[in-house]
Amino acid sequence: STVELNKFISEILDISKIEAKKFNLNKNQRDINKVINKVVFDLNFKINESNIQVEKNLETLFPITIDENLIYRVLFNLVENAIKYGKPGGRVDVISRDTGDWVQVSVKDDGPGISHDHLKFIFDKFYRIKNNENEFIKGSGLGLYLVKYFIEAHGGKISVSSSPKGTEFVIFLKNV
Repeated sequence: STVELNKFISEILDISKIEAKKFNLNKNQRDINKVINKVVFDLNFKINESNIQVEKNLETLFPITIDENLIYRVLFNLVENAIKYGKPGGRVDVISRDTGDWVQVSVKDDGPGISHDHLKFIFDKFYRIKNNENEFIKGSGLGLYLVKYFIEAHGGKISVSSSPKGTEFVIFLKNV
């Protein structure tokens, strides 16, 4: 409960900074694969608790200019969501690759997916999908809103696709 409350307070503070236009990036050259490895390591307890297998397929990449703390939070949110909403005992794939102008990171789960009706609102502030399958999953509805904001603040973009066989989020960061 303390961790969830702390996360919620941090999200509200971030929203306040964004709305006050006082949000700043602290960009440096970083290896995004190291950030991914740290996220997976930090989520190891939840991974084991959920009996989820996390598979990483990380292409060797040159460092890119990012705010490491914010990209960590983006990736943490996406991987944590994949664990929470994925199939118990299932699999989460985290893939990084260089596509020329972009570094692409995808996080894919094998859960029940998100219906098309909900998909178009998934990045809205305070939006949470309500159904019997996820009614006990904790969250504020701010995580994906902030994920999108942080990626776009980097000049990047995010996409999501979903089917009854799983959901995939893909972030694109400029390869600079």
